[in-house]
Amino acid sequence: MQVPMAKVHIVGHRRRLAAVLEVLHGWRGVHLIDVSADSTVTLPPLTVDDEQLHDLEELRYLRTRLDALLRLCPTPLPELPPEPVDTQVLRAELDDVGGHVEEMVAHLDDLRQEQETLPRHLDSLRRLLPLVPDLSAIADLDRYDTAVLLIDVRHAAVLGELNAHLTEELGGNFEIISDRLDRQTLGAILIYPKHAADRVQGELGREQVSRLRLPARYDDLSFREALVAMERRLVELPAEIESAEDVLAEVVRAHPHWTAARAGIAARLDQLNAIRSLGATPHTFALSGWVPCDRLPEMRERLASTAGEEIVLEEVPPQPGENPPVLLRNRAVARPFESLVRLLDIPHYGSLDPSTLMLIFLPLFFGMMLGDVVYGLLTMAIAWWGRHRFRGMARDLSTVLILGGAWATVWGVIYGEYLGDLGYRLFGIEPLWINRAEAIGPLLLFSIAIGGAHMILALMIGIWQSARERRARQAGERIGLLVALAGLFAIAAVAADALPAAVRTPALAALVVGLVVLIWAGGPMGLLTGPLAMIGGVGNVLSYLRIAAIGMASVYLARIANELGYAAPVLLGVVVAALFHALNLALGMFSPTIQALRLHYVEFFDKFFEGGGVRYQPFGSSSPTKPDQPTELRR
Repeated sequence: MQVPMAKVHIVGHRRRLAAVLEVLHGWRGVHLIDVSADSTVTLPPLTVDDEQLHDLEELRYLRTRLDALLRLCPTPLPELPPEPVDTQVLRAELDDVGGHVEEMVAHLDDLRQEQETLPRHLDSLRRLLPLVPDLSAIADLDRYDTAVLLIDVRHAAVLGELNAHLTEELGGNFEIISDRLDRQTLGAILIYPKHAADRVQGELGREQVSRLRLPARYDDLSFREALVAMERRLVELPAEIESAEDVLAEVVRAHPHWTAARAGIAARLDQLNAIRSLGATPHTFALSGWVPCDRLPEMRERLASTAGEEIVLEEVPPQPGENPPVLLRNRAVARPFESLVRLLDIPHYGSLDPSTLMLIFLPLFFGMMLGDVVYGLLTMAIAWWGRHRFRGMARDLSTVLILGGAWATVWGVIYGEYLGDLGYRLFGIEPLWINRAEAIGPLLLFSIAIGGAHMILALMIGIWQSARERRARQAGERIGLLVALAGLFAIAAVAADALPAAVRTPALAALVVGLVVLIWAGGPMGLLTGPLAMIGGVGNVLSYLRIAAIGMASVYLARIANELGYAAPVLLGVVVAALFHALNLALGMFSPTIQALRLHYVEFFDKFFEGGGVRYQPFGSSSPTKPDQPTELRR
């Protein structure tokens, strides 16, 4: 449900401004309104003076430096409440530590880069090593040098051109040994006199070849020696990196007060930034905001204990057209569904919060589609693990899947499905009501009936909401659609001999009346929009056939898994069946979730949901957690 909001003005002497902002920031209960957008406050905006501007720049600089240092600690430091910050002392401390930390960070970056690049050099050396000749047979070995070349196979002709150019430059006083390294690369070893290095480098620069350059520390080693040294270095690097990380983390851990200072800086920045949203005269300030009605007495008490009679708190009526912020507060079991509602949009203030409706129907639809006892229990187990492993949206979705898995277990008993028909094969377990693999017609009719009931509920909610808001045409549109659908489906029931023929005449009358009301509600374009709205409503109901379709697909895939398992030898059959059932379970957790959400977002919500709400963001909620954070933000 939505929490009712009260609009308040806080007026006081400017010397109490800092104290008031500090109290409100710590309380975290008031959603600030920019006075430039509030017609009830006629004061000009309060400007930031030079001293405050200097504080803003200094605090932002210190926050950036603290963030960079705190990120270096592998394990986060314990979060502490904000504390006042002496910016000069903190800057001196950061300057003192910063240089040493920067050196350690640079050293650690070098080690990590070395660990990343060495495997590539090793791979190249291992592939090139068979090409390296025995240089000991070359006379005057100290007068020769080598170059390792890598050539794309598409440019293999370059090697012939290089051989021709070097023959012209050096005669026969060089050697090229080449071979294919892989499908795309040709490797070559060039041995040449050291005195001709400049000419050789010039030729290499003109051709489409790449030289393999080893790190500087391996330049004086032979290929085989460099290979051994690199392998040894690669073994040493993890311990060296871990040691450097420990040293760096120890420097950060030696300053545990940094987290409190970081929180204090964030709080102070919030307060300074909030100044721009206030109104002021030379001696007074005015603050405008929204507060949950049930927390208004607490706010009065806090301000009275801080500033006494120098502060006036006044509740004012909202102006026409104002859009108060939206705070959803539901029972614990419905809270995960608030995230799913916000995923679509934030409800408009004063409209219906559909979180509880989603709690009732979304897991039910999920269970009807999955509908297997074993799959349902496995879904609950996986989702339970996810609920304790993840946070935020993933945790909420895990909770939804736990409820969906519970309903899937219930419907599995009704359908008589235990890993498809394995329960029947092994133990003769029969369905309590319907066999989804065989009774396709009744299953489709049941899905349509579920869709019709869901649509009737949505339209009734929409009618109530439109009547409350005094929107006659909108209420008429929803009433017309409800009556037209009732008449249309009654006619279909008569045609299927589910209702007596005497119902046909009142059903036709209901269809005509509903269509007329739809045309009236559509205004000048009603002759076009009225019939389209009725067709759209029918399509919405028929869309619930996906409940049966997804369910039947799951049943058939489970049966195929069992058939394959029985057809193969025992061990192989168990493995094959397990793989297919695992695939079916993965699809069964994903597809019903998406389809159940779609039925709510597209078909159900369309009949009553009003989005466009403003999210409730109390002053101070963007800062690190503080002990007096309100309940609705702490969860």
